[in-house]
Amino acid sequence: MPPTALDTIALFADLPEPERSALAQTLHRRRYAKGQVIVEEQGEGGALFVIESGRVKVSLAGADGREITLATLAGGDFFGEMAVLDGQPRSATCTALDDTTLLVGSREAFRTTLEANPQMAINLLSIMSRRLRLANDLIESLSFLDVQGRVARMLLEAAERDGEETTEGVAIPLPYTRQELANLVGTSRETLTRVLKNFERLGYLKLQRRRALIVNEPRLRLKMQ
Repeated sequence: MPPTALDTIALFADLPEPERSALAQTLHRRRYAKGQVIVEEQGEGGALFVIESGRVKVSLAGADGREITLATLAGGDFFGEMAVLDGQPRSATCTALDDTTLLVGSREAFRTTLEANPQMAINLLSIMSRRLRLANDLIESLSFLDVQGRVARMLLEAAERDGEETTEGVAIPLPYTRQELANLVGTSRETLTRVLKNFERLGYLKLQRRRALIVNEPRLRLKMQ
């Protein structure tokens, strides 16, 4: 595995080149087809996964059997670190959303590198803390907002993160199927579609192919109250 494979990964950014090169040599590539399960919740956790290309969905099965998407990860992200660190079973199911290529490393190699490089440990804690905050936001949203509020929050967060100002409003990409969007807010595809159509009818947004235009942000934000 060439050392450059880890050059753009935030977790390994502060590793000295010799250590990064040594770690890269312990990794191997695995390719997963779109829709293929990579790890399952409660499965054995013995490897760390770094996404070289593609996207990965991290999800849980709700009490009613409905899937809840915790996160969508892309190139440069990693997953599996919790099970690698504590030796416990996997905490979520990870599924390839596209044809995906992963760099896979063993627990032993990862822990050895981590123990020898305190800055890498700090980077890991920072990334895990950010993910915990996002998880707390999701729990809050699922607990205290109705479906319209959750959809509004998803759209506004996408606008803040990826939005582009246009003459009509803020354009946000929606590179997901309706079912994937529904999983992000913990509802059914049919309910999500009704909410989006209602927002469009009320003049809050315009739906376009693979994107949406937020044309009345103040009104959309009121749905979160």
